[in-house]
Amino acid sequence: MDAVNRQILNLLVLNGRASMTEIASVVSLSVPAVKRRIDRLEKDGIIRGYTAITQEPGPSKMHALVELFLAVDTRHRDAPSIFGERPEVRMAFTAAGESDVIMLVQVDDANHLESLLIDLRRHPAVQRTRALVLLKNLLDRLPA
Repeated sequence: MDAVNRQILNLLVLNGRASMTEIASVVSLSVPAVKRRIDRLEKDGIIRGYTAITQEPGPSKMHALVELFLAVDTRHRDAPSIFGERPEVRMAFTAAGESDVIMLVQVDDANHLESLLIDLRRHPAVQRTRALVLLKNLLDRLPA
């Protein structure tokens, strides 16, 4: 991936609704050239999709990082079966270090987090969990 593609990706991460014209002017390419590059990034799986991130009205939610420590014979590609379609799991990553998977979760309160952790621990591939409650967002570079 060259520097121009990285610049295009950074622009899309900051604003997934940026127009081809806006991107072209920043990267000094024609609109068709930018479109070809974005199409190629999508085809190659570097851009896997676009999403809207919403802020639901009502009481604020609690966020936590949850680490999963998996059984030795569990493969990372099998990890999504552990948290499946749980709406609380907003993002999940494989990790280098002690834990095997780190998830960003959004829950209503401490009881909801405790319930989620209990459910996760019931999965036979999960040896243990560790949670870190996030208190205050100091920086957010995700698209609004």
